[in-house]
Amino acid sequence: MTAPAALRMTAEDFASLAACRPSPAALRVLRDGQVSRRLLTLKSVADAARAAVPEFWDTHGAAAWDLCLLARRADVRAFEGVLLHPHVGVWLGRCLRALDGPHPAAAASVDLARMGGLAAAAALRAGLRPELVLPAPGSLLWLPTFGDVRLSEGAEAAGLRGDVLEWGGRSWVIVGRREEAAAQDTACDTPRRLTVPSRAGAPALSVVLEDGDLYRDAHGHPVLPRQTAGQLRVWQMSVAAAWDVVTRMVPERTAACAALWTALVPLRPPRTGQGASSSAREAYGAIAASFTADPVRLAETVVHESAHIAFGALADLTDLVDPDDRTLQKVGWRDDARPVGSVLTGTHAHLALLEFWRRRRRELTGGQARVASARLHHYGRQVADALRILQAHPALTPMGARFVEIMADEAERCGFPVRRLSSARPGGPSHVRVASRGTQHLTRRHTATSAAQGVAGLACRTGGWGGKTADDTTPGAG
Repeated sequence: MTAPAALRMTAEDFASLAACRPSPAALRVLRDGQVSRRLLTLKSVADAARAAVPEFWDTHGAAAWDLCLLARRADVRAFEGVLLHPHVGVWLGRCLRALDGPHPAAAASVDLARMGGLAAAAALRAGLRPELVLPAPGSLLWLPTFGDVRLSEGAEAAGLRGDVLEWGGRSWVIVGRREEAAAQDTACDTPRRLTVPSRAGAPALSVVLEDGDLYRDAHGHPVLPRQTAGQLRVWQMSVAAAWDVVTRMVPERTAACAALWTALVPLRPPRTGQGASSSAREAYGAIAASFTADPVRLAETVVHESAHIAFGALADLTDLVDPDDRTLQKVGWRDDARPVGSVLTGTHAHLALLEFWRRRRRELTGGQARVASARLHHYGRQVADALRILQAHPALTPMGARFVEIMADEAERCGFPVRRLSSARPGGPSHVRVASRGTQHLTRRHTATSAAQGVAGLACRTGGWGGKTADDTTPGAG
């Protein structure tokens, strides 16, 4: 067993997140926090399944768990890469909620059966060649980062021998398949990448077009099915054009967007004709969006949703709002009243757009400039109004109050001053020590302190896993 590791963030890095310009060090803490959270959740799922569904555990669960342990010991970075596959978080959440319900054996049976697929994918990425039976409920086998395999003839399981799947007299090689051959194989929804090379000093972009993952339908909008080769080319052109806009408008944020955005989930366009976009707290790294031919609109979506992803990862580490608060507030971008935490994340994501539209307005003339100016002032007024609500709200924790204060400074810099309140708390900690918090079965060791002390707690990166941790080698929706 390795000792718990604390995640620390300097006040400057915390401020960079609040101002929508996350520093590389802040991004590392967010990433490491998500690894910790998912490790804890996976262990909690295993512990709960062992106790509540012993039949599954004895038949498949124990072997899958042991394989996870082996994979992590063999290559911790490869293991974490699979664990951070965006929709693994959705799977973990569904398993944990089902196991915590009144009928765990029935509620969790399908999702739990997919633990073997996660373990197999992690083992293969770590360079292992495992042998085990993989259940496939509904004849669908989930192998995160490799794709989903549809088994023929109603098969409900497949044998994995090394890197070869076998079922019903058929075999399918998982590792080493040529991309074009995998794309033509109708039995497998192999992930395909949308890439934009580095140009003029801007970072390269590489995101997975996530149009096949079984757990991708978690974004509040209907998802599209597997995209054709022609549709893939259109998405590639759209993403490349949007990335050019992001790098031109807010070049100082491109590295953060490239780090936070790892998957694009195609959404079905709404019947209203307007676009749709979303990010889900459990799907760290995924942006869901309907297609648009307008690169500026997609660039705006990338900036907005990346801010949501960063905020969600920070909120997984420390309370910015009292979790017991039940008050609701109205904001300009929603028809319904929202909890304070939702107001905060929505305000932060809209704040991220102010600098984008300020610079967009400057590069335009005439009617286009007036449209951009109207959009800037629309967002600016909404942000300023929401920040006034937040500044006065008693549900903010000391760290939340500091976060809002920095947001107000950023809004003022963009031309939208927020009336200062006498209750606003100046100053802040020189270091923030954040804690990876979980739900249900996860550890609850978390101590709130004053703003001057920061937030204290332990981020249990391994608790019972053993082997080497990433910390051994690497320094530390609204």
